[in-house]
Amino acid sequence: MDPDRAPEPLGAGSFDELAARLNTLRGWHGVSYRELHRRVVRGRRTAGNPELPVFNTVYRCLQPGRRRMDAGLVADIVRALTADEAVVARWRQVCQVIAGLTADSSWVTVAGELPADSTEFVGRHAELAAITGGDETPVVVIDGMAGVGKTSLAVRAAHRLADRDGAAVRLWADLRGYDADRAPADPLAVLDEFLRRLGVPGGEIHRLGPAGRQDTYRRLLADRRPVVVLDNAADTDQVRPLLPDSPGAIVLITSRRRLTGLAGARIVHLEAFRGTESLDMLRRQVGAAEIAEDTEAATRIAELVGHLPLALTVVAGRIRNRRDWTLRDHAARLAERRGGLRVEDELENAIGLSYADLPDEAALLLRLLAIHPGRDVDTRAAAALAGVDLRTAEALLGELVAGSLVQRHVRDRFGLHDVVRLYAAGLARDVDAASARQAALGRLFGYYRHAASRAMDRYAPHERDRRPEVSTSDVPPPDFDDVAAATEWLDAERHNLVGITALAEEQGGREDAATMSPILNRYLYNALHFADAEIVHGIAIRAADPLLQASARMSLGAVYLRSNRYQESIDQFKQALTRYDAGGDRASWARALNNLGNAFDRLSDFAAAEDCYRQALLVHRETGNRTSESRALGNLGNSAMRVGDWDKAAAYLDEALAIMLEVGDRVGECLTYGNLGTVREQQGHFAEALGHYRRALVTAREFGYPFPETEALLHIGVLLARLGEHDDALAHLTEALDLARRNSLGEFEIKALNGIGIALGDRGDAAGSIARHREALAVAEKLGDRYEQARAHKGIEQGVAATGDSGMADDHGRKARALLTEIGLR
Repeated sequence: MDPDRAPEPLGAGSFDELAARLNTLRGWHGVSYRELHRRVVRGRRTAGNPELPVFNTVYRCLQPGRRRMDAGLVADIVRALTADEAVVARWRQVCQVIAGLTADSSWVTVAGELPADSTEFVGRHAELAAITGGDETPVVVIDGMAGVGKTSLAVRAAHRLADRDGAAVRLWADLRGYDADRAPADPLAVLDEFLRRLGVPGGEIHRLGPAGRQDTYRRLLADRRPVVVLDNAADTDQVRPLLPDSPGAIVLITSRRRLTGLAGARIVHLEAFRGTESLDMLRRQVGAAEIAEDTEAATRIAELVGHLPLALTVVAGRIRNRRDWTLRDHAARLAERRGGLRVEDELENAIGLSYADLPDEAALLLRLLAIHPGRDVDTRAAAALAGVDLRTAEALLGELVAGSLVQRHVRDRFGLHDVVRLYAAGLARDVDAASARQAALGRLFGYYRHAASRAMDRYAPHERDRRPEVSTSDVPPPDFDDVAAATEWLDAERHNLVGITALAEEQGGREDAATMSPILNRYLYNALHFADAEIVHGIAIRAADPLLQASARMSLGAVYLRSNRYQESIDQFKQALTRYDAGGDRASWARALNNLGNAFDRLSDFAAAEDCYRQALLVHRETGNRTSESRALGNLGNSAMRVGDWDKAAAYLDEALAIMLEVGDRVGECLTYGNLGTVREQQGHFAEALGHYRRALVTAREFGYPFPETEALLHIGVLLARLGEHDDALAHLTEALDLARRNSLGEFEIKALNGIGIALGDRGDAAGSIARHREALAVAEKLGDRYEQARAHKGIEQGVAATGDSGMADDHGRKARALLTEIGLR
């Protein structure tokens, strides 16, 4: 470990190793154990966290023999030593990875719109006025006990504020701070999803890091007066990364804890309803006439459930379903059950009574929904869980909705309030045998796997042979009429698919769970869901089947390559090659070799890349794999382009395109049109080149592929600059740069920056040209792209020469020539 640098958590593989590094960090900062404890306590008090650890708790966190570590305490210890939140986030993340919580915390529920405002909302006039009154406060924290109506108030207030201010951006997230079975949502995963809703389709952007993602989020919200709702927050650390800093932004946070550590935030504490509000709610949900018949009994019912809005809603559902009972009957039954409960159990009492009224099949479905790994389900998933047909599932869900135990979301998706989920999950553990619960989750996994396989057959038909054959499910999957329908389903179910895969492994079904890796690979890669991809492929790497391991390593290698993690990518591809070779899978071995060539190409080792492509092409032709053959031909065309052999490149690319059109490889088609455009451009056929580029752009946008879309924009911009159409060129190049940065496409970011630099230089803007080339150089040096470094140096040389600085121009010219010589291009 470098004594001049602070110890880092990355690479720690156990709690003992993490604790040792944490203790070394303490020593590196020269802080005693006693002082560290004082700082942690002081920090938590400042943040409004009432959980103050004793000295021994902090001390033991830094000692060996740990079977578990509290990621929040680890974060507080690091924060007590350094003020750098990016460093704090790294330590927290590694602790969560070791604890196996990262996958769980990455399952987040986020929407780019506010939940529907309830038509049954009553009361809370003073609280609404405090939130929506003229004295605007950018952050409002609504706290109170479970079931008191925090979310309903936040949603009502958010709609009023958004409508009043004409907010174009409305974001909502469930932070899952008090879920008994799932880790609280990782704020970075929520931030990633927010960025997607703001038009950034990229997955977790590794290059930017936590601070970079926050900067991007805040930049995108600047001057847009967003309304953001953060529901069920665990603590202030969970919400801080999600706070915009733009004027006019409004954030509403709900939490069971008093979050006093947010500077400038207004605290709105919710108590249970007053008597009049409780009666108003019962009138709204049961009927004014029925309540008027016996107001005394209605008042007694409200008292027996503690005037809690959620409990009143559940009881109202029971009253509606039991019209043969009077209000006094309902009050008497509540009183009977309450006799054996604590005073604070009014909510459980209300839920328990409604649950007791359910038919056995509906009660079973409620318990099973509570152990589902996702936050909501559709009717097909519910049918698979319960082992019933679709019509029965629809009827059972309708019964649960009528009893106010299940909430119907948009597009016929169903979810549970977190309090109901907790109650029903406890019942599931007490009532249902472990084997029965496991069988239900097994049916659910079987359904999701079968449906995902059918969706992928429509989404990527040219790769059907790379996905395993899976058994059918008793519940039929939806009809995927086209790519759009398949994509819509995959987008809606992504978190459930990842969640059930992780749960299947946890319950001992690792080999089955591993099959989701090749099934979901192309979707997760194309949509840039890299965090989810790492979870799913990581499960497959731990499988016993060496070929599944190899497939997962190749998929991870592709994710790392697209994330600009070149050395990690090369390592994964080489491990995949070893396993494919041992297993005798020549076709997959050749695909891995082709991908390894792409990594070498990114590092400007063109000779090694071409050697990989040639070997792969021979094997693909032997095995008759047309899709892979076309990719190898396309890569050979790229290699020929790199050294300026345009005729050879054209021959390879024409052959590759013909095969791609034959097998329906739309992504490959986009990329190859772009490369053919480059060849035609270099041969002087500019009109033909522009036509190829525009075909690539149209196809990419039609299918929503950001990678080839970015490349096509880049090509068009560069060619237009060459033709002297500088304004149009800069518009295309700037759009390409924006897409590249949003999607962490580092190689395209460099090319766009260099292209903008050239266009500005041709337009006579030497200072702007030099600035853009310097930006390109910085990114190229970080990523190790020597070819683009040389281009950047060449651009700077030309720019500073135009300003008369011949000495600096000569220096950059020498650096450009040295790099080109180093990679064999001079």
